[in-house]
Amino acid sequence: MKIVHIASGDGWGGAEQVVALLAEGTSTLPGFSVEALLFNEGRLADVLRKDGVPVHIIPESEHSFLKLVLATRRWLENRQPDVVHAHRYKEILAAALAVRPSRRGFVITLHGLEPSTQIAPTQMVLIWTTLIVARLVGARFVAVSDELARRLRRVMGRARVTQIRNPMPTVGDAEAAPDVRRRFGWDSSRPLVGFVGRLEHVKGPDVFLDISARAQTDAGFVLIGGGSLEPELVARVAAGRLANRVAFLGEAPNAAAYIRQFDVLALPSRHEGLPLVLLEAAASEVPVVAFDVGGVREVLDQGGAAVRLIPPGNVDAFRLALEEVLRDREPARRDARRWAESVRSRFNLATITARYGDVYRIAARRA
Repeated sequence: MKIVHIASGDGWGGAEQVVALLAEGTSTLPGFSVEALLFNEGRLADVLRKDGVPVHIIPESEHSFLKLVLATRRWLENRQPDVVHAHRYKEILAAALAVRPSRRGFVITLHGLEPSTQIAPTQMVLIWTTLIVARLVGARFVAVSDELARRLRRVMGRARVTQIRNPMPTVGDAEAAPDVRRRFGWDSSRPLVGFVGRLEHVKGPDVFLDISARAQTDAGFVLIGGGSLEPELVARVAAGRLANRVAFLGEAPNAAAYIRQFDVLALPSRHEGLPLVLLEAAASEVPVVAFDVGGVREVLDQGGAAVRLIPPGNVDAFRLALEEVLRDREPARRDARRWAESVRSRFNLATITARYGDVYRIAARRA
């Protein structure tokens, strides 16, 4: 059975990492082969090629959306996959308009879906229009968390939605990453609090800066990632005279290699699907403080002293929890090792790709 993943390809967030992991895992399933159609060159294409996955690029910048859909349809007609698996909204809509439902199965993974209270009405209409179009052409939906699955089932119907968690990534050699403390001229014993994610409103980097300004600790606060809020955040650090405690590392293709250096990972997101960065923190045996949003609780369950779940928006409670973890680093690290074992058993790649294999078979039969 031939599976084709359709994704953007120029970013390297959680969705792109999941595509790479699923391609790797699905390739090991008997009777399955995997290809990728990406709308941009980027790290995802490089990773897939390195893993032996055939990659075709349709350059998004050279096509209008209509021409992108037509080029996608021509390519699918030529390759004749059994199942098309799309990720992210633009790619989902393009795939939905390009597939011929009678000829092939269609699967989409929903990696996140912000509540209507957090995004503009026009954006919400566009998102749900995209999902409904996908449903009308026969898509089967995969939600990465219980919370997403419940919301999707209310609209798409229970039978069309399967909940499958994201797989736990492998963590590269931490020695390959430059020493964060040395890079910013900080003492080698200085505690580190890390933020990893897109510098966008939904991820809460502004909240991370609020916490850093209020924190009663000598810790260094490090942001890894890029996004539209970066200029504003940099200006806030300068205006607040926080340069001695806040540092921007920029985008890092192998963020996991830095996460291992943190004493605690902060996840102040306003919404999440099932954050891959939490799985990377578990793989790195690093404690976590996070707002209890979306599927965060599903990862942090069984974390003991290694994790703190904070009511959404309670910045003071978040700050206090960070300070507690930093005061009791050794117990938190010990519990983080136990938590990591729990996460490895619940989020292992083989089990998750086997479940996707079942979804692909059902989608192909009903095409």
